[in-house]
Amino acid sequence: MSEETPTAQPVQNGAPKTHTNGSEPAQVPSFRLREESDRRRAAETRAQQLEQQLTQLQGEYEKAKTGLGQIQSQHTQDMHLIGLGFQAQSVRRFFRREYADSVAELQADQRPTFEEWLTASKDDPLYAVHFERVAPKQQAETTPTAEPQQSADALLSAVRQALNANPNSGATAPAAHTGRQFSSDEIQSIRGKNSGALGAHKDQILATLRAEGLIK
Repeated sequence: MSEETPTAQPVQNGAPKTHTNGSEPAQVPSFRLREESDRRRAAETRAQQLEQQLTQLQGEYEKAKTGLGQIQSQHTQDMHLIGLGFQAQSVRRFFRREYADSVAELQADQRPTFEEWLTASKDDPLYAVHFERVAPKQQAETTPTAEPQQSADALLSAVRQALNANPNSGATAPAAHTGRQFSSDEIQSIRGKNSGALGAHKDQILATLRAEGLIK
């Protein structure tokens, strides 16, 4: 039995030549693969962190937006209550809480405004007592006082009486109007200093009253 001796492969440049049917792909060094893998993982981690930060910022924005809306709503309600005469902060806070509780169970499109709810609640026994307390103040503020007119009428009446009491009041020609205006307070002050008389300013005061058509 004969033994076959393997044929030695030709050697080129000190290394055996390998014959293949196709071209062999270039090999990527392993350290390059590790670098690319590390960079990819770092990028994915950074993207997740940015996404979490964005979600957190959105939540904080919505929270701040809601808080601002509540502050603006409270300010509007407070100004309306103050306009109605409710100066006590505790009373205003009471009305705000009652309104919030009253509309909490209603649908958003069915909720009355604060002003509408307050107007409708005036006759409610729980709230009527507060409206009754501010009613006298509102009436006093809206009712015009007749005191200034009464004071002016009383002063004019006193001047006429002083003229009628002086038998020589019409003996001389009336003084010409000098252009100076005497207010009711000035005339009262002059009479107070002259025991009810008009003193040295008598002719000027009478001329002013004649010019205004208050006396003849």
